[in-house]
Amino acid sequence: MLTYHFEDNIPLFRCSLCGKCEGFIESKSFINKNRGCCWYYPKYTLMDIKNILSMGREDFIKGLKTLENVYISSFYLEVRGYFDEYGFNNMDIDEDIDFDKKLFFRLCPFWQENGCKIDYRLRPHPCNLYLCREVIELCKQSYSEFSKERKDYFSYMNYFNELLKRELIENGLDLLKDFEATLKFIKKYEVPKFEPRQIKDLILTNEAS
Repeated sequence: MLTYHFEDNIPLFRCSLCGKCEGFIESKSFINKNRGCCWYYPKYTLMDIKNILSMGREDFIKGLKTLENVYISSFYLEVRGYFDEYGFNNMDIDEDIDFDKKLFFRLCPFWQENGCKIDYRLRPHPCNLYLCREVIELCKQSYSEFSKERKDYFSYMNYFNELLKRELIENGLDLLKDFEATLKFIKKYEVPKFEPRQIKDLILTNEAS
């Protein structure tokens, strides 16, 4: 089943197949981990940070800053996970695969055996709205409402992220120059809330009886 949940201005697609996807191409792993699609290195944009600050979790953002595996850019934070460079350089994988083969050798730093270590509201938005191609195919035409919601939310986040970035530049602030002052500015910056659709739960074709 595929369901849609929205809370604290943060959306989530919940899929009953997550963690049960051994045959899906995106879930293949050559690092001996059953990590499903958790190959993404979480990248927190200004708007992701804004959402987290707005729900009172400034401690989480400040905690990220202290981690050795976090790359701090002027306008985003990236939490870097594990990458098996030796395995990648010596791989024997079908050359016809149409996406970056590095994902087979990557592991999200928040991965754990029973799922993500952190609350979904603390994840960057791409994590919450990602669906692999196998699930999309199982949805058939019913996926359209989920697809529209995903596109609209990405557009919303990208648009206000750029506005927020410009405001920071005009005020001489960024995460490298003054982390604390930048967080304070982001927290006070007013952004209209996203207006979510009401999307019905979707039974996937392989679950229908």
